[in-house]
Amino acid sequence: MSPNTNLNFEFLLFEGFSNMVLASALEPLRDVKMRGLNEGLNWQVSSLDGDRVTSSSGLNVMPDGQFDPTKTDRFLVLVAGYHVHEQITPDLLQKTRLAARNSSMILAVDAATWILASAGLLDGHKATIHWQELETFAEGFPKIEVSTARFVRSGRYITCGGASTALDMILSLIQEHFGAAAAFDASTMFIYDPGRQNEMGRGAVRLREQGSPKLLAALDVMAENIENPLTTFELAERSSLSERSLNRLFQRELGLTPGKYYRLFRLKRARTLAQDTQLSQEQIALRCGFASGVSLSRSFRAEFGVSIQEIRRT
Repeated sequence: MSPNTNLNFEFLLFEGFSNMVLASALEPLRDVKMRGLNEGLNWQVSSLDGDRVTSSSGLNVMPDGQFDPTKTDRFLVLVAGYHVHEQITPDLLQKTRLAARNSSMILAVDAATWILASAGLLDGHKATIHWQELETFAEGFPKIEVSTARFVRSGRYITCGGASTALDMILSLIQEHFGAAAAFDASTMFIYDPGRQNEMGRGAVRLREQGSPKLLAALDVMAENIENPLTTFELAERSSLSERSLNRLFQRELGLTPGKYYRLFRLKRARTLAQDTQLSQEQIALRCGFASGVSLSRSFRAEFGVSIQEIRRT
């Protein structure tokens, strides 16, 4: 994707939506935006009437505005949970059909697949829904090929189940539009324990369909050696690869050299420490494998275009 291309997401919330589902679909986009990969990446939250929406846990969210089905060139994300059946009206179905004609892509997460199916938009398509709804959904819509996959893409429609599958879905889109490296970074944005991450199948390991096991193993080695970075030779050795094979692996799957990706990984950790702690620049440098605060500062500004002090003020 060109850095100047606009990519606009709109999250349409329905009463009873899941906080976790919304965060899983939205926060990875924030990571991409924060790192300046595309200044044209934007999102907004809407509701049918523009009024606040209450989540399944009682959290009240005030949207940015009222849903406009005539709006064009957007990735429309329908976020619905409990009681979605009660909210499906002829007016909603009409607006959904109009929005589908005008939107670049429609994403239905959690129970929102019911809305697309009820509007007749998924007839002849393959789709999925939250696992608790699968059997009933399949019985109610025989013209839809119902799948148990974590997420399903069929034409301009993407459907998924709960929070973890919403994360998989959005990471797949990030990879498609911003590259595999951005997807890997976004997948690990909340998790700092690589051992636990690997054990639970989280973080970069979530992208097994996009990244080979050898690449994921090398990324885990990097995550475990931030304070004392390894040489490319050492990284290759601990990943059970030759140095040449490691370089080809990273170039083929990420479009970056191992050294470049390793440096970006450490700089991202430095940015997180700058934002979330009161550690001095020298302390951050040591924790992220830089020889000095000056060395970190130079690399940080070159990568992010701002200083650590500016990040903290922001």
